[in-house]
Amino acid sequence: MTASALVQLVSACVGIMGSLFFAIGIMRQSVEAMGRLSGSYWDWNPNMPPALAAQKADYLFGGGLIVLAFVLQLTSYFVPGVLQMLSPDQGRWVPWVAAAVTVFCFMALRFAASRMAAHFQAQVETWLKNRQSQT
Repeated sequence: MTASALVQLVSACVGIMGSLFFAIGIMRQSVEAMGRLSGSYWDWNPNMPPALAAQKADYLFGGGLIVLAFVLQLTSYFVPGVLQMLSPDQGRWVPWVAAAVTVFCFMALRFAASRMAAHFQAQVETWLKNRQSQT
């Protein structure tokens, strides 16, 4: 193994660990925590639940994608190069397909993240209303 390959392997492992900490940090942000951040002593800020919900959804999807990217990078060391088996002429389309799939997946994941954000927002607003009715 070359020094360059070793550094890439170590960076993939460190990237997995870092992105897992990133993802775990936002996963632990509960509905109650978001509700408390949205509230004040007198009332609650109606702009905070949507912002916190969108932030959590984006972080969950982003953190998951970062974990996946590093896992794929790490996996490349265990799987022989499939693309190397293609001749140079046959492999020209690969970057274009990758770019198209990336754009499509980004749009689909943005839609999914907005749906997840709406779900979190509804949970936070329910928590806030229940809290108000208890006082």
